[in-house]
Amino acid sequence: MASLLSLLSVQRVLILPIVTLLITYLLYGFYILLFGTCVHIMRGRQPVGEGLNRNLYLSLTVILFVLTTAFIVDYTVVIVSESIAYFTVVKTRDSRAYVEYAKNNVPNTVAFAFQSLIPVLLNIAADYMLIHRCYVIWSSSKRVAIPLIVASVGTNALGATAAIVMLAGFRDKADLFAFGITLLAGYIISCAIVNSMVTLLTAGRIWWIHRSVRAHGVQASDTLLHSVSRIVLESGLLYPFCIITSLIVGNTTNPNIVPFDFQPIVVLSAGIAPTLILVRAKLGKTAESMQNQISDIRFTSRTARRTGTMTVSQAQVHSIEDLNVAALEVEQAEKRKEVTSLV
Repeated sequence: MASLLSLLSVQRVLILPIVTLLITYLLYGFYILLFGTCVHIMRGRQPVGEGLNRNLYLSLTVILFVLTTAFIVDYTVVIVSESIAYFTVVKTRDSRAYVEYAKNNVPNTVAFAFQSLIPVLLNIAADYMLIHRCYVIWSSSKRVAIPLIVASVGTNALGATAAIVMLAGFRDKADLFAFGITLLAGYIISCAIVNSMVTLLTAGRIWWIHRSVRAHGVQASDTLLHSVSRIVLESGLLYPFCIITSLIVGNTTNPNIVPFDFQPIVVLSAGIAPTLILVRAKLGKTAESMQNQISDIRFTSRTARRTGTMTVSQAQVHSIEDLNVAALEVEQAEKRKEVTSLV
Protein backbone atom coordinates (compact mmCIF):
# COMPACT_ATOMS: atom_id res chain seq x y z
CA MET A 1 0.00 0.00 0.00
CA ALA A 2 2.75 2.45 1.00
CA SER A 3 4.74 1.77 -2.17
CA LEU A 4 1.69 2.45 -4.34
CA LEU A 5 0.87 5.67 -2.51
CA SER A 6 4.44 6.86 -2.88
CA LEU A 7 4.05 6.63 -6.66
CA LEU A 8 0.74 8.50 -6.73
CA SER A 9 1.88 12.10 -6.70
CA VAL A 10 -0.12 15.12 -7.87
CA GLN A 11 1.95 15.03 -11.05
CA ARG A 12 0.88 11.44 -11.76
CA VAL A 13 -2.76 11.67 -10.70
CA LEU A 14 -3.78 15.10 -12.04
CA ILE A 15 -1.21 16.98 -14.13
CA LEU A 16 -0.10 14.16 -16.44
CA PRO A 17 -3.58 13.05 -17.62
CA ILE A 18 -4.85 16.63 -18.00
CA VAL A 19 -1.84 17.84 -20.01
CA THR A 20 -1.78 14.65 -22.08
CA LEU A 21 -5.44 14.91 -23.02
CA LEU A 22 -5.10 18.63 -23.76
CA ILE A 23 -2.20 18.10 -26.19
CA THR A 24 -3.86 15.02 -27.67
CA TYR A 25 -7.11 16.78 -28.50
CA LEU A 26 -5.33 19.85 -29.88
CA LEU A 27 -3.43 17.62 -32.31
CA TYR A 28 -6.56 15.61 -33.04
CA GLY A 29 -8.43 18.81 -33.91
CA PHE A 30 -5.70 19.69 -36.41
CA TYR A 31 -5.91 16.16 -37.79
CA ILE A 32 -9.68 16.50 -38.30
CA LEU A 33 -9.15 19.67 -40.37
CA LEU A 34 -6.36 18.02 -42.34
CA PHE A 35 -8.43 14.90 -42.99
CA GLY A 36 -11.42 16.95 -44.14
CA THR A 37 -9.20 18.92 -46.53
CA CYS A 38 -7.68 15.72 -47.89
CA VAL A 39 -11.06 14.07 -48.53
CA HIS A 40 -12.43 17.23 -50.16
CA ILE A 41 -9.45 17.50 -52.51
CA MET A 42 -9.34 13.81 -53.38
CA ARG A 43 -13.07 13.64 -54.15
CA GLY A 44 -12.78 16.47 -56.65
CA ARG A 45 -12.16 16.11 -60.38
CA GLN A 46 -9.14 13.92 -61.04
CA PRO A 47 -7.04 13.51 -64.19
CA VAL A 48 -7.86 10.54 -66.40
CA GLY A 49 -6.09 7.36 -65.26
CA GLU A 50 -5.72 8.31 -61.58
CA GLY A 51 -9.00 6.80 -60.37
CA LEU A 52 -7.44 3.59 -59.03
CA ASN A 53 -4.69 5.37 -57.10
CA ARG A 54 -7.18 7.93 -55.80
CA ASN A 55 -9.51 5.24 -54.43
CA LEU A 56 -6.59 3.37 -52.86
CA TYR A 57 -5.17 6.43 -51.12
CA LEU A 58 -8.60 7.67 -50.09
CA SER A 59 -9.34 4.28 -48.50
CA LEU A 60 -6.02 4.27 -46.64
CA THR A 61 -6.58 7.83 -45.47
CA VAL A 62 -10.01 6.90 -44.09
CA ILE A 63 -8.55 3.80 -42.41
CA LEU A 64 -5.84 5.90 -40.76
CA PHE A 65 -8.41 8.41 -39.50
CA VAL A 66 -10.81 5.75 -38.20
CA LEU A 67 -8.04 3.87 -36.39
CA THR A 68 -6.66 7.08 -34.92
CA THR A 69 -10.12 8.12 -33.73
CA ALA A 70 -10.69 4.70 -32.18
CA PHE A 71 -7.37 4.94 -30.38
CA ILE A 72 -8.12 8.44 -29.07
CA VAL A 73 -11.48 7.30 -27.68
CA ASP A 74 -9.94 4.17 -26.16
CA TYR A 75 -6.99 6.09 -24.71
CA THR A 76 -9.30 8.68 -23.19
CA VAL A 77 -11.38 5.98 -21.50
CA VAL A 78 -8.25 4.25 -20.17
CA ILE A 79 -6.53 7.36 -18.83
CA VAL A 80 -9.70 8.73 -17.21
CA SER A 81 -10.52 5.36 -15.59
CA GLU A 82 -6.93 5.03 -14.39
CA SER A 83 -6.93 8.53 -12.93
CA ILE A 84 -10.20 7.83 -11.10
CA ALA A 85 -8.73 4.60 -9.67
CA TYR A 86 -5.57 6.43 -8.55
CA PHE A 87 -7.59 9.24 -7.00
CA THR A 88 -9.76 6.72 -5.13
CA VAL A 89 -6.65 5.04 -3.71
CA VAL A 90 -5.25 8.37 -2.53
CA LYS A 91 -8.59 9.44 -1.06
CA THR A 92 -9.46 6.19 0.75
CA ARG A 93 -5.88 5.07 1.45
CA ASP A 94 -7.00 1.64 0.22
CA SER A 95 -5.25 -0.01 -2.73
CA ARG A 96 -8.03 -2.54 -3.37
CA ALA A 97 -9.75 -0.11 -5.73
CA TYR A 98 -6.71 -0.11 -7.96
CA VAL A 99 -6.32 -3.90 -7.74
CA GLU A 100 -9.95 -4.30 -8.79
CA TYR A 101 -9.39 -1.89 -11.66
CA ALA A 102 -6.18 -3.54 -12.85
CA LYS A 103 -7.02 -7.25 -12.65
CA ASN A 104 -10.73 -7.92 -12.40
CA ASN A 105 -12.09 -5.44 -14.92
CA VAL A 106 -13.09 -6.97 -18.27
CA PRO A 107 -13.73 -3.59 -19.98
CA ASN A 108 -10.28 -2.50 -18.88
CA THR A 109 -8.79 -5.62 -20.50
CA VAL A 110 -10.65 -4.93 -23.74
CA ALA A 111 -9.49 -1.31 -23.70
CA PHE A 112 -5.91 -2.44 -23.15
CA ALA A 113 -6.22 -4.85 -26.09
CA PHE A 114 -7.34 -2.02 -28.39
CA GLN A 115 -4.62 0.26 -27.05
CA SER A 116 -2.00 -2.37 -27.90
CA LEU A 117 -3.26 -3.50 -31.32
CA ILE A 118 -4.43 -0.24 -32.89
CA PRO A 119 -0.94 1.34 -33.03
CA VAL A 120 0.33 -1.72 -34.91
CA LEU A 121 -2.50 -1.50 -37.44
CA LEU A 122 -1.86 2.23 -37.81
CA ASN A 123 1.82 1.60 -38.41
CA ILE A 124 1.00 -0.95 -41.13
CA ALA A 125 -1.16 1.57 -43.01
CA ALA A 126 1.32 4.42 -42.49
CA ASP A 127 4.24 2.25 -43.63
CA TYR A 128 2.37 1.29 -46.78
CA MET A 129 1.74 4.91 -47.73
CA LEU A 130 5.22 6.19 -46.80
CA ILE A 131 7.02 3.31 -48.55
CA HIS A 132 4.89 3.80 -51.64
CA ARG A 133 5.78 7.50 -51.48
CA CYS A 134 9.47 6.59 -51.35
CA TYR A 135 8.97 4.14 -54.22
CA VAL A 136 7.36 6.84 -56.39
CA ILE A 137 10.01 9.43 -55.51
CA TRP A 138 12.73 6.96 -56.55
CA SER A 139 11.15 6.55 -60.01
CA SER A 140 9.41 3.26 -59.09
CA SER A 141 12.67 1.51 -58.19
CA LYS A 142 12.05 -2.00 -56.84
CA ARG A 143 15.57 -2.13 -55.39
CA VAL A 144 14.49 0.61 -52.99
CA ALA A 145 10.97 -0.66 -52.24
CA ILE A 146 11.54 -4.40 -51.66
CA PRO A 147 14.02 -4.12 -48.72
CA LEU A 148 11.77 -1.55 -47.05
CA ILE A 149 8.70 -3.78 -47.49
CA VAL A 150 10.52 -6.77 -45.97
CA ALA A 151 11.71 -4.68 -43.02
CA SER A 152 8.22 -3.27 -42.48
CA VAL A 153 6.58 -6.71 -42.53
CA GLY A 154 9.08 -8.05 -39.99
CA THR A 155 8.66 -5.03 -37.73
CA ASN A 156 4.87 -5.14 -37.72
CA ALA A 157 4.87 -8.91 -37.15
CA LEU A 158 7.01 -8.28 -34.07
CA GLY A 159 4.58 -5.59 -32.92
CA ALA A 160 1.55 -7.85 -33.33
CA THR A 161 3.33 -10.62 -31.40
CA ALA A 162 4.20 -8.21 -28.59
CA ALA A 163 0.58 -7.03 -28.34
CA ILE A 164 -0.75 -10.59 -28.19
CA VAL A 165 1.79 -11.67 -25.55
CA MET A 166 1.08 -8.64 -23.37
CA LEU A 167 -2.65 -9.22 -23.65
CA ALA A 168 -2.20 -12.88 -22.66
CA GLY A 169 -0.28 -11.88 -19.53
CA PHE A 170 -2.20 -8.71 -18.72
CA ARG A 171 -4.38 -9.99 -15.89
CA ASP A 172 -2.31 -12.40 -13.79
CA LYS A 173 0.82 -13.57 -15.64
CA ALA A 174 3.51 -11.07 -14.72
CA ASP A 175 6.38 -12.95 -16.40
CA LEU A 176 4.51 -13.25 -19.70
CA PHE A 177 3.53 -9.60 -19.55
CA ALA A 178 7.15 -8.58 -18.89
CA PHE A 179 8.24 -10.63 -21.92
CA GLY A 180 5.62 -8.82 -23.99
CA ILE A 181 7.01 -5.48 -22.79
CA THR A 182 10.47 -6.58 -23.96
CA LEU A 183 9.07 -7.50 -27.38
CA LEU A 184 7.26 -4.16 -27.49
CA ALA A 185 10.51 -2.31 -26.83
CA GLY A 186 12.13 -4.20 -29.71
CA TYR A 187 9.17 -3.36 -31.93
CA ILE A 188 9.33 0.35 -31.16
CA ILE A 189 13.09 0.46 -31.81
CA SER A 190 12.65 -1.47 -35.08
CA CYS A 191 9.79 0.83 -36.05
CA ALA A 192 11.98 3.87 -35.46
CA ILE A 193 14.80 2.37 -37.56
CA VAL A 194 12.57 1.37 -40.48
CA ASN A 195 10.72 4.67 -40.60
CA SER A 196 13.99 6.58 -40.31
CA MET A 197 15.34 4.64 -43.29
CA VAL A 198 12.22 5.44 -45.33
CA THR A 199 12.42 9.09 -44.34
CA LEU A 200 16.14 9.43 -45.11
CA LEU A 201 15.72 7.82 -48.53
CA THR A 202 12.74 10.03 -49.32
CA ALA A 203 14.32 13.22 -47.97
CA GLY A 204 17.58 12.53 -49.80
CA ARG A 205 15.75 12.04 -53.07
CA ILE A 206 13.69 15.21 -52.54
CA TRP A 207 16.90 17.16 -51.85
CA TRP A 208 18.39 15.81 -55.08
CA ILE A 209 15.28 16.82 -57.03
CA HIS A 210 15.40 20.34 -55.55
CA ARG A 211 19.08 20.60 -56.45
CA SER A 212 18.32 19.54 -60.02
CA VAL A 213 15.46 22.05 -60.23
CA ARG A 214 17.67 24.91 -59.08
CA ALA A 215 20.37 23.83 -61.52
CA HIS A 216 17.84 24.28 -64.35
CA GLY A 217 16.80 27.71 -63.09
CA VAL A 218 13.37 26.71 -61.74
CA GLN A 219 12.34 28.05 -58.31
CA ALA A 220 15.81 29.41 -57.75
CA SER A 221 14.42 31.84 -55.15
CA ASP A 222 13.67 29.12 -52.56
CA THR A 223 15.18 29.95 -49.19
CA LEU A 224 16.98 27.41 -47.03
CA LEU A 225 14.13 27.43 -44.50
CA HIS A 226 11.55 26.84 -47.24
CA SER A 227 13.57 23.94 -48.67
CA VAL A 228 14.05 22.33 -45.25
CA SER A 229 10.35 22.67 -44.35
CA ARG A 230 9.38 21.19 -47.71
CA ILE A 231 11.66 18.19 -47.15
CA VAL A 232 10.31 17.67 -43.61
CA LEU A 233 6.66 17.76 -44.72
CA GLU A 234 7.06 15.69 -47.88
CA SER A 235 9.25 12.93 -46.45
CA GLY A 236 7.00 12.06 -43.48
CA LEU A 237 9.74 13.03 -41.03
CA LEU A 238 7.16 13.84 -38.35
CA TYR A 239 6.40 10.17 -37.68
CA PRO A 240 9.92 8.78 -37.01
CA PHE A 241 10.82 11.99 -35.17
CA CYS A 242 7.95 11.43 -32.72
CA ILE A 243 8.90 7.76 -32.30
CA ILE A 244 12.55 8.57 -31.55
CA THR A 245 11.59 11.41 -29.20
CA SER A 246 9.25 9.06 -27.34
CA LEU A 247 12.02 6.49 -26.95
CA ILE A 248 14.50 9.08 -25.68
CA VAL A 249 12.12 10.69 -23.21
CA GLY A 250 10.71 7.38 -22.00
CA ASN A 251 14.12 5.86 -21.27
CA THR A 252 16.23 8.80 -20.08
CA THR A 253 13.95 10.92 -17.90
CA ASN A 254 12.03 10.45 -14.67
CA PRO A 255 8.36 9.62 -15.37
CA ASN A 256 7.33 12.09 -12.66
CA ILE A 257 9.18 14.92 -14.44
CA VAL A 258 7.69 14.44 -17.92
CA PRO A 259 4.37 16.34 -17.93
CA PHE A 260 2.61 14.21 -20.57
CA ASP A 261 2.51 10.81 -22.27
CA PHE A 262 4.04 10.57 -25.75
CA GLN A 263 2.03 7.53 -26.93
CA PRO A 264 -1.00 9.42 -28.32
CA ILE A 265 1.34 11.90 -30.06
CA VAL A 266 3.14 9.04 -31.81
CA VAL A 267 -0.18 7.50 -32.86
CA LEU A 268 -1.48 10.82 -34.19
CA SER A 269 1.73 11.42 -36.13
CA ALA A 270 1.22 8.06 -37.86
CA GLY A 271 -2.02 9.43 -39.30
CA ILE A 272 -1.00 13.06 -39.81
CA ALA A 273 2.27 12.49 -41.72
CA PRO A 274 0.85 10.44 -44.66
CA THR A 275 -2.30 12.60 -44.85
CA LEU A 276 -0.21 15.76 -45.02
CA ILE A 277 1.81 14.29 -47.89
CA LEU A 278 -1.40 13.49 -49.79
CA VAL A 279 -2.74 17.03 -49.33
CA ARG A 280 0.48 18.53 -50.67
CA ALA A 281 0.51 16.05 -53.55
CA LYS A 282 -3.01 16.98 -54.61
CA LEU A 283 -2.10 20.67 -54.42
CA GLY A 284 0.79 20.04 -56.81
CA LYS A 285 3.46 21.15 -54.33
CA THR A 286 5.47 17.96 -54.08
CA ALA A 287 8.77 16.86 -55.50
CA GLU A 288 7.03 14.87 -58.24
CA SER A 289 5.71 18.07 -59.82
CA MET A 290 9.22 19.50 -59.89
CA GLN A 291 10.57 16.20 -61.18
CA ASN A 292 8.11 16.51 -64.08
CA GLN A 293 9.37 20.04 -64.66
CA ILE A 294 12.91 18.72 -64.93
CA SER A 295 11.77 16.09 -67.43
CA ASP A 296 9.91 18.78 -69.43
CA ILE A 297 12.97 21.02 -69.41
CA ARG A 298 15.23 18.23 -70.60
CA PHE A 299 12.75 17.17 -73.28
CA THR A 300 12.32 20.77 -74.44
CA SER A 301 16.06 21.32 -74.58
CA ARG A 302 16.54 18.15 -76.60
CA THR A 303 13.70 19.17 -78.93
CA ALA A 304 15.20 22.63 -79.33
CA ARG A 305 18.57 21.17 -80.18
CA ARG A 306 16.96 18.87 -82.74
CA THR A 307 14.97 21.78 -84.22
CA GLY A 308 18.10 23.87 -84.42
CA THR A 309 19.94 21.05 -86.17
CA MET A 310 17.10 20.63 -88.63
CA THR A 311 17.04 24.40 -89.29
CA VAL A 312 20.77 24.48 -89.93
CA SER A 313 20.51 21.49 -92.24
CA GLN A 314 17.65 23.08 -94.16
CA ALA A 315 19.61 26.32 -94.48
CA GLN A 316 22.58 24.37 -95.81
CA VAL A 317 20.32 22.67 -98.39
CA HIS A 318 18.85 26.00 -99.47
CA SER A 319 22.30 27.52 -99.79
CA ILE A 320 23.49 24.61 -101.93
CA GLU A 321 20.40 24.95 -104.13
CA ASP A 322 21.03 28.69 -104.51
CA LEU A 323 24.63 28.02 -105.49
CA ASN A 324 23.51 25.51 -108.13
CA VAL A 325 20.98 27.98 -109.56
CA ALA A 326 23.60 30.71 -109.68
CA ALA A 327 26.06 28.42 -111.45
CA LEU A 328 23.44 27.52 -114.07
CA GLU A 329 22.61 31.19 -114.61
CA VAL A 330 26.31 32.03 -115.12
CA GLU A 331 26.72 29.13 -117.53
CA GLN A 332 23.65 30.21 -119.56
CA ALA A 333 24.92 33.81 -119.71
CA GLU A 334 28.26 32.65 -121.06
CA LYS A 335 26.51 30.59 -123.75
CA ARG A 336 24.41 33.63 -124.78
CA LYS A 337 27.58 35.68 -125.06
CA GLU A 338 29.19 33.03 -127.28
CA VAL A 339 26.11 32.96 -129.54
CA THR A 340 26.07 36.76 -129.77
CA SER A 341 29.74 36.88 -130.72
CA LEU A 342 29.24 34.32 -133.47
CA VAL A 343 26.33 36.28 -134.90
